[in-house]
Amino acid sequence: MIRTLTLALGLLWAQGADLVKVLDKADALLEEAKAGYEKARSEGSTPGFVDAGFRLEEARIKYLAILEVGAPEQQKTAADRMRSVNQLSKLIHDGKVAISGAAVDSKSPLPEKAPDAPATPPQADKPELPEVKVPVVDVSRRAPVPDAAKQKDVEKTIRDLFKEQYAKRAPSDRRALARTLLDQALKSSDDPVAAWVLHREAQDAAIQGFDPRLAMQSIDASAKQFDIDPLPIKATALTAMAKSSRTAEESGVLTEVWLKLIDEQVATDQYDAADKAAAAAIKAARGSNDAAILAVATTRSKEVTEAKTRFSALKNVLQTLATKPDDPAANLEMGQYLCYVKGSWDLGPRFLIKGSDPVLRALAEKEAANLVTAVDKAALADGWWDLAQKETNPLRKGQMLAHAGAIYESALPDATGLLRIRIEKRRETSKSPAAPPGPSVDLLKLIDPKLDGVLGDWTLERGVLVFPAGRSAAWLQIPYSPPEEYDLKIVATRKGGGGFDFYVGVIVPGGKPLLLHIDGGFQGKSGGFQSIDGKDWGSNETSWNDIRVFDADKRHTLLISVRRNQLAVTADGKSLSKWTADYTRASPVSSVPNPSALWVGDWEAVFEVSQMQLIPVSGGNGKSLPHVR
Repeated sequence: MIRTLTLALGLLWAQGADLVKVLDKADALLEEAKAGYEKARSEGSTPGFVDAGFRLEEARIKYLAILEVGAPEQQKTAADRMRSVNQLSKLIHDGKVAISGAAVDSKSPLPEKAPDAPATPPQADKPELPEVKVPVVDVSRRAPVPDAAKQKDVEKTIRDLFKEQYAKRAPSDRRALARTLLDQALKSSDDPVAAWVLHREAQDAAIQGFDPRLAMQSIDASAKQFDIDPLPIKATALTAMAKSSRTAEESGVLTEVWLKLIDEQVATDQYDAADKAAAAAIKAARGSNDAAILAVATTRSKEVTEAKTRFSALKNVLQTLATKPDDPAANLEMGQYLCYVKGSWDLGPRFLIKGSDPVLRALAEKEAANLVTAVDKAALADGWWDLAQKETNPLRKGQMLAHAGAIYESALPDATGLLRIRIEKRRETSKSPAAPPGPSVDLLKLIDPKLDGVLGDWTLERGVLVFPAGRSAAWLQIPYSPPEEYDLKIVATRKGGGGFDFYVGVIVPGGKPLLLHIDGGFQGKSGGFQSIDGKDWGSNETSWNDIRVFDADKRHTLLISVRRNQLAVTADGKSLSKWTADYTRASPVSSVPNPSALWVGDWEAVFEVSQMQLIPVSGGNGKSLPHVR
């Protein structure tokens, strides 16, 4: 009955609309999105990426409408275009992440507005520069999958070249082979046949050696070069690995990767596939013997079911927006769907601004205003927080609370007094119930400065760790050994002293200690990890220059993300360093007695650390260690 009604409504709509014009407009929007992406990439502009994403979403709406009611040939064209839309959507997402260090979504703070430049008097005699037009480039065009006969010849060559590694069948050997083949594939982009076969073989080896993350990495890399839909390939690979999962830890890793795939499927409105992935995630979570992981997978499954239902109900809205892009009621529905179902808080408010709800329109206008002060940001967060308190639907309520929490987080560094206290309380309450598994660890509560200080007189005053002053270097061992993958969040303030350096000792996969320098060098504007390929912290692939992180007497938030294949550092949401990690190239450095422990330090500077939180990602939850003394 519902299907018949939908088709009947679609037929009426098609009779009154010129689908050719709708398709032409969608194509034009897609080209605008491509040009916007190229311009944003060349300028390093987060707002530019958001604008390109909005144009792309408008194009997506029109293509989806044509897929529902268009003629067969039009539907085929729209389906082909949707592959380009999904590819460009990922490129835009990756572009935003490369700039900000995190995706601009419900879990990310608002982008910081650059300080106002000094006023410059008008120059009447200066000629007006011509507008620079960015050429439209088909950034979504990718190479076709190579001919099967050519693949066969190249596969034979590859297996001959790596004959010894192919002969080893142990899971660890297959994982090593997968990494080798992936490295070679990434170096072979100028030879499409070799690149395709190397990626394919890397994926097979990763499946045989049970390395879900590496398999996904290879599939993503091949999808950037070749005209494939990576999501069904990922699902097939994970399904194969599910058959060979033997331990609780492997099941936990598999659950984690299934959940990430579900996010990608929901982002591209592939809800039937997301439904199947959610069922597989629950099955894997049961094998992990971890109640927290199972709760996350179960919650996500319920969210997918609801999202699928809401998307089905959105078809009439899509048809309206395809021909009437300014319709207030349709814009309201689309904005709510993007914000509350997909968590797309950079795109959803663009539709809410044109929507029929005055409360949501006012909040969306504030979202677009690029707020700067802590008071203004907190007021915006309060608006979403207040709406969430009235919401009974768990998915909508969770999305609003998560978004409010992200805005509160961005306001926290500049907040003072009672405002800061209120923000901290609400930020904790706003955490999404579907957060990654594993409890966070408050490292400050583990520290006894008299027992853990290695050099210098460290103190802990009212929950704030105070670094020593008046000596060349000071070190404190944190009595905690982290899991394999984790995020380390530190909120710190520079209070003075003769130097600038802030040090953080981390443990990377394989148990190797590395030292992060922040605000080092003669002027205190450099940083990086020591050392990579024998190169010091200021001159290797992890280094940055001409950036001062710690302004005096101002709170700053550091986030150090340690992953098997990546090591990244952000400060106040802005990326400082992102290294595609090969930890065999790193030399171990530890300044404390226990080389398995995290540590912090400084050089002739005084810092106060008010928060030091570790969020486990994979490999367990870490473990506490004995004090130094």
